[in-house]
Amino acid sequence: MEENEVKTTTNEVIGETNANQNVENVTDQNTTNTSAAASTENTANVNNEKKVNVSCLLSFIFSMVGILCFGMFMGLAATILGIVGLTTFKPDTQQYKWMGVTGLAVGAVEFVVMTLYFFVNMSSALSLL
Repeated sequence: MEENEVKTTTNEVIGETNANQNVENVTDQNTTNTSAAASTENTANVNNEKKVNVSCLLSFIFSMVGILCFGMFMGLAATILGIVGLTTFKPDTQQYKWMGVTGLAVGAVEFVVMTLYFFVNMSSALSLL
């Protein structure tokens, strides 16, 4: 009888040990799933950040600098970069489209005004000769 009791007790202990291991495995899996979900969530937040369209940014900067100095050259550069920036703009991954629009508009006006100013002054200078 004692042997049967020992076998029964041993089987009960083995059964409890297996049950505890199963609970630990399930807990580990839940922790891993939670960590993976948190990791995926953090990655999604990082990937949602939009990048700056460099051509639009440079167009805006050149147009603003062109107001102060080198109007004709900066205006031409701002106009070209504004066109490039707006044609390559991707709304789902980039931001600051308004800089490209503003740079294009201000750059074009600068270029036209400064070109006219240059030719008017050149014609008046030539008439003095």
